[in-house]
Amino acid sequence: MTQKMRYTLTQFLIIFTIFSGTMAPLAHAGACSQATAAGRWAFTVTGSIILPTGAAIPVVQVGTFREDRAGNLEGSQTRSVGGSVGKETLTGTASVHPDCSGTATLALYDESGSLVRTTTLDFVLDEDGNHARSIITSIVLPNGASLAPRLTADYRRVFSLEK
Repeated sequence: MTQKMRYTLTQFLIIFTIFSGTMAPLAHAGACSQATAAGRWAFTVTGSIILPTGAAIPVVQVGTFREDRAGNLEGSQTRSVGGSVGKETLTGTASVHPDCSGTATLALYDESGSLVRTTTLDFVLDEDGNHARSIITSIVLPNGASLAPRLTADYRRVFSLEK
């Protein structure tokens, strides 16, 4: 084998190794399923809601929830809306898409068990399904009135469900 052929073969092997090494992570990208999000999660929400008058009210929430493999959610949170602090429970459902994006619909209840609001959100799972980010897309009060959300949330997996 000539020097030129060895050089060409070496270059080919280097390029092939680099290319095949970058394709492996891409093959696993988009591998999310409903089971990817199953487990216990901790979260924070920050931002504001815009009232029909145009006033922006600051919102902060912190809590935990459990999601099963079917996408059912239940949890609790402490929230501050304009400085008024309260505890709430939540139930809902989530759908995870193969590209690791998803949607969720939540019903939130006060300590007496009365529905406070229904919220929808869009989320993206990252870090191998151990972290997520979301934007709240709607807030509807029990009387049907809508509030304009400017809220984002950050989620961290606390525990995975056993296989």
